[in-house]
Amino acid sequence: MPVVSSCYSAPRHPIVLCHGLYGFDKLGPDTIPHLQIHYWKGIQKALTKLGARVIVASVPKTGSIKKRAEALHRMLANTVEGMHVNFLAHSMGGLDCRYLISHIHDKNYNVKSLTTLSTPHRGSPMMDWLRDSIGVGHLQQAEEEAMRKLGEAARLSKAAALDLQEALRVYQATTGESNFHSNTTTTMIPPPFSYSNHYSSTGSFAGPPPPPPTTQNSGNSANPLLNRLIPYLDTPAYANLTTDYCQNVFNPNTPDDPHVSYYSYGASVKQIPVWAPLGIPWEIIKAKEGENDGLVSTHSARWGHYVGTEDADHWDMNNRYRLKIGYDHKPFDAVDFYMNVATLMYREGH
Repeated sequence: MPVVSSCYSAPRHPIVLCHGLYGFDKLGPDTIPHLQIHYWKGIQKALTKLGARVIVASVPKTGSIKKRAEALHRMLANTVEGMHVNFLAHSMGGLDCRYLISHIHDKNYNVKSLTTLSTPHRGSPMMDWLRDSIGVGHLQQAEEEAMRKLGEAARLSKAAALDLQEALRVYQATTGESNFHSNTTTTMIPPPFSYSNHYSSTGSFAGPPPPPPTTQNSGNSANPLLNRLIPYLDTPAYANLTTDYCQNVFNPNTPDDPHVSYYSYGASVKQIPVWAPLGIPWEIIKAKEGENDGLVSTHSARWGHYVGTEDADHWDMNNRYRLKIGYDHKPFDAVDFYMNVATLMYREGH
């Protein structure tokens, strides 16, 4: 059990740990704890010892963002009713949480903050490569249309809020009164939604995204056997993690909630050899987007308030895999990192 320093502080509200693609809460028999594998190795125990209430989520490993978010919501509706929660999400888990916050409205709990760790907010070139080279990860037209309808609903809500704000401004300007009475039951006008960090690679505002490209599943014509296997290899998550989907479909139609605080961390390592599990993905992403952790670039990881970049690979960030085959990289203290994230939540009032 790691020693928890007195310099750390537990957040006021429960932490919900949300796993990424192919993630889990734990694997192995409950009757033999020593044989179990935990996605958040040592992290849940350390946070609990610090005084935080920790909820470890479990959602479909390779499901779509929508399905994973709905599963997360069902779990929380039964465990934290009437409570405030802080989402702490690794990788794809951050996209699940953003969907839940923006598009699931019948919540019986209140989300205070979302902190994402190496989340591909703008997608991953590795998923583009899998789509273009292997043939997996082609977006279904129906899913794209559903996402755009959700975005339109969010924009209509924003327009309604802006209309009510304008009515309030005009009323106060003409009457000099600060109180506004109307037939609506709304007593507080939320600020409009905003798109968080929708910027170009140069750092300037990118404006509205271009229309998404047509994505028909062409498969791999050079290998008929592979074409037969692709339906069994493919999973909805692959399409949801491409740069096309995240930048042209998901982000424009998933506005941030102004009542939720958004924080993010990225990770990068200087080099991963090609024979290591993350070696080839690191090279692919390096060529397209620069520094990365083997699966997600620091550019893609930025959302809301970007806290910083950790010297770690993608799997270091949740303390799951510690084996470094043939590459020199100093150990990453994941437990200490999560203690600092928890302390940040506390200092920010969460």
